[in-house]
Amino acid sequence: MIVSAFLRSLFRRGGRTALALAGIAVSAALLLDMTMLASGLTGSFGELLGVSGYAIRVTPRGSLPFDSEAGIAGGDEVGRRIGAVPGVRAVAPVLGAQLYLARGDSAGEPLFTTGVDPASQFLYRITSGTAPGPGQVVLSEPLARDEGLGVGDTIRLASDLDVSLGRARQTRAWRVAAVADFLYDYAGQRSVAMPIADVQQVTGRTGEVSLFGVAADAGVDDGDVAKRISAVVPEVSTYSTRELMAEMDKRLLYFQQLATILGSIALAVTALLISTIITIGVRERFGEIATLRAIGVRRRRVMLAIVTEGLVLAGAGCLIGLPLGLWMAGRLDRILLSFPGIPAKMTFFAWDAGRVALAMAIVIAVGALAGLVPGWNAARTALGRALREEAE
Repeated sequence: MIVSAFLRSLFRRGGRTALALAGIAVSAALLLDMTMLASGLTGSFGELLGVSGYAIRVTPRGSLPFDSEAGIAGGDEVGRRIGAVPGVRAVAPVLGAQLYLARGDSAGEPLFTTGVDPASQFLYRITSGTAPGPGQVVLSEPLARDEGLGVGDTIRLASDLDVSLGRARQTRAWRVAAVADFLYDYAGQRSVAMPIADVQQVTGRTGEVSLFGVAADAGVDDGDVAKRISAVVPEVSTYSTRELMAEMDKRLLYFQQLATILGSIALAVTALLISTIITIGVRERFGEIATLRAIGVRRRRVMLAIVTEGLVLAGAGCLIGLPLGLWMAGRLDRILLSFPGIPAKMTFFAWDAGRVALAMAIVIAVGALAGLVPGWNAARTALGRALREEAE
């Protein structure tokens, strides 16, 4: 009864309570987003790595995939040695290069070009057409759309550019075999893929490979296979999904620190808002509290009623903040994914029901704790002093 009376008193002051709820909702939304940000990018990166089954990466010694222009010499031989490792199901070589879109004698912008084995590749999914053969290419959807190209059309690419004249050199016509969704491209990226032998030929990098994607047999642990590859081919670096995600965590340490700082600020703001609102309410109801204690109501019950106000405020703020946080996460995700170099299929904010529930529970707990101080002061004030202060 006392608790319900206190809550009715709280919501009778509609304007002040509404402002407090708005502030708590914003703080809860910020904490929710920071919770999702802390693990979102790493988690989506791990899912993207395994989407095609090629979860292991073999790269030049000491580098991450496409971290530098270094290559693996004798790619055919290295690929055979990797394929002979127990637990390896398939090996997919990749060679990264840069070709230029040629328009007459002039060259357009550079196109990121990958050489692949069309029979075992993990970089794209064909949406129209067939796997490319010699002299054929696969275009990314943005490139095909922007240039008005489709299956069966011809595209001219240059392997070299005369910088002083801005003219293309060594141009060649390629037939478009397919248009595909490139899994690791950033939003709007214009990319090309073709058989790896063609890329090696036009770039003069015979036998070279930038990296290998490796698929393990069903039921075999990626980490165990990666260790076996490292033992058999020690001149390269081998990364399992867990190791790549660990490297990703190191590179995203800034985001995790930022999430921790902003999340802590959100909790502090929530505590201050709830504590302030409840303290003001307690002062306004000092006479009512004194009267309750004078008629024999225990201090514990008075304190419980005040703490419950904090719980209700925090809980209502979380209910408002949850959809607000999801909306903010969607907007921020679109902005961050528009930056070059970030695959469009990744996400900065990943929904994790356990983490979200924990974040909301923390906000509610902070609300309860914020009500403890004014509740304790109101319950511990000597009855005579409380009555005198109310009379004044």
